[in-house]
This record gives sequence, C-alpha cells and structure tokens, in this order.
Amino acid sequence: MKSVIPEITVRKDVKQAQLAIGFRTFGVEDKRIFVFTVLDAIMGRGMSSRLFVEVREKRGLSYDISSRFQAFHGHGMWAISAGVDVAKKDVALKVILKEIDRIRTRKVSAAELKRVKEFLTGNFKLAHERVISKLFYHGSTLLSFGRLIPTEEQIAAVKAVTADDILSVAQEVLKDDVRAISWVLPNEEK
Repeated sequence: MKSVIPEITVRKDVKQAQLAIGFRTFGVEDKRIFVFTVLDAIMGRGMSSRLFVEVREKRGLSYDISSRFQAFHGHGMWAISAGVDVAKKDVALKVILKEIDRIRTRKVSAAELKRVKEFLTGNFKLAHERVISKLFYHGSTLLSFGRLIPTEEQIAAVKAVTADDILSVAQEVLKDDVRAISWVLPNEEK
C-alpha cells in the first residue's frame, strides 16, 4: 500500500543519509501507552532491540538506529531514526519496513516479551536512583498526566502487557498509509 503522506527528502551538507519514519499514536490519556512503551522497546530501545540487531548487527546498514515513543495530550508519535550509508539507504529502508511489518503481523515470543519487560523495569528503577532523575520523572508525569505516577504503577502496567496487546496496537497504529518518511541526504555532486 502506498503512503498518502509523502516521502520527503531534503539535501544538506552531510556525509551520511539520515532517515526518520514516523507514525501518529494515541495520547497520554490512553491506557495503551504502556503497550506502546513495550512495543517501542522491542523495536528500537537498546542493543538487543529488533532494529539494532537486524539493521546494524546482522546487516551492517547503520551505525546508529533507534526508536522513540512520545505521548502528548490527545495524540502522540512513534519514530524510528537511523544514520545510513547513502549507497545502502534503500536496503536499510526495506529492512526497517520489514521489521515494522513483522511486529504488526506476528506475535512477540514469550521469551522476547519477558526480556523486554525486564529491560524496561530495570530502566525505571535505575532512573530513580539519582535525585535529579526523580525530579525530571515526577515533573514530566505531572505535566503529562496531571498527577504523579509512582514507579510501581508504571512497572505493574508494563508487566501486564501481553503479546496480543502488542499485536493489536501495532495493527491499529503502524499502517503503511499513515506513515511519514523523511530523508536528509548529502548535496548532489555538481
């Protein structure tokens, strides 16, 4: 299916191609934000994420690839970003789109889901060891949700996420016809 949102390309004085793929998601008031938090971690958070392993480690198509989920009031966004060699940009895009297709068409295995939940809960706990981290966390939850969200509540919500939840949310949000793709490419040779 062809995207109704155009693929945008900008040329600048850069050496490497920069890619961003984005999807609109739901806002902070939607309880599925924790499902998408887990989906985001599966796809692009850390060195054992699907995108890091498939695009960087197995194929050597990118040095830096990750994803980010951000929820706001009313709506949110999920974006994948990668720096790739210009000569490999089409292959890299194809592999990334294949991974997006995989998360929305096949259930996450129990082992992968367990690993990612442990990764996230460990990160939540570590993020609260420093006073400044706690302050930023509490400030952001107060601004986003209108209340302080205890770490225990976050951890419980992540632990409650199922493979079916992830598949359902991925099918709803990660549709080809609503994704946006943008490139920053090197200036053309004269």
